[in-house]
Amino acid sequence: MNTKWRTAATAGALVVLTAGTAAADDASGWERVAAPESGIEYVLDDVTATASGTAYAVGFGEVGGGVVVARWTGSAWAWESGLPATSFSALRGVHARGDRVFAAGHDYVNGVSKPLLMVRAGGWTKAIGAVPSGDDGQLSDVVAVSDTTAWAVGREGSGLEARPVAHRWNGSALQRFALPAAGTYARAEAVAGSAEIWAVGTDGGLAGAPSRGLSWRWNGAGWNGVPVPTFGANQVELTDVVVTDRQVWAVGRADAQPLVLRWNGLAWERVALPVTAAPTRVNAAADDGRGGLWLAGEVRAGQDATPLLARYDGSWRTATVSAELANTALRGIAQVPGTTTAWAVGRHFRSGTYCSGCRASIATNG
Repeated sequence: MNTKWRTAATAGALVVLTAGTAAADDASGWERVAAPESGIEYVLDDVTATASGTAYAVGFGEVGGGVVVARWTGSAWAWESGLPATSFSALRGVHARGDRVFAAGHDYVNGVSKPLLMVRAGGWTKAIGAVPSGDDGQLSDVVAVSDTTAWAVGREGSGLEARPVAHRWNGSALQRFALPAAGTYARAEAVAGSAEIWAVGTDGGLAGAPSRGLSWRWNGAGWNGVPVPTFGANQVELTDVVVTDRQVWAVGRADAQPLVLRWNGLAWERVALPVTAAPTRVNAAADDGRGGLWLAGEVRAGQDATPLLARYDGSWRTATVSAELANTALRGIAQVPGTTTAWAVGRHFRSGTYCSGCRASIATNG
């Protein structure tokens, strides 16, 4: 879910979906919450929440990298302590299951970027995944399916070549699984599920080249590719996947418009969204706990962007946001189980170049 759209230094609120089928959802107004102070600039890429109300957000330092893990204590966000040592590292995805937390990204080992999984089970430990000789590797997302099993996905390769990959954590180590893909620049961006595991990603798109969405399904022994239609678009990108006991969703963009797909049991079908006035990208999605779906992302206007928050419950509803959330690109979203409260994280931009002077941004609707 790595985007290089930047936000404007002008005041403003959420740029909403503009068609008449989208209604304002004032009950879900979003407010900014203070992120932990740090001596370095950092950004946040993902967030997860537990039934107890604890939440975790992960990211990386803007200059020189370095893993970032913050925890919601019930009254404030604070730095997580006791993290394992890493080098020029980053975290891109996080998922909590019970009292265990899994965070995925990359770590540099002997000058090579390798898949990194950090696990909190009492204390924090880390596992490093293998990559083929001559390749770098990194993970983009993770899902825990039990206390001793988690799946993380990402990419490996070198130069302008990339291949999608999955790693399964068995309680102590990572096992590598290649994901089928035909292109030369393919990567997996997200993974979700428990009894049923899905992953999504993108193939192509370098320097404006055509791209297509990718999806895979775990069959118990291996990963099967599942075709993703192009819907007539030149560039299709999938950035997140959500698996509930009722539905499987995939989100991203098709050319300049937001894209939401729902699995009908046989194929991916597009769920119509209101047309937006500017290019829109959905970076993340989450089960809203009520049979619907949260979306988080950004709406682009030239070289600038403003936050996108919307919820689907049979029709689309746009969320209101406080003025403090202007100029924020949202990268992760999570519902607190058993509540109507959700968290969203991303990055707030303070100058005219991408991530020069950017800082972490955290928001909640409850």
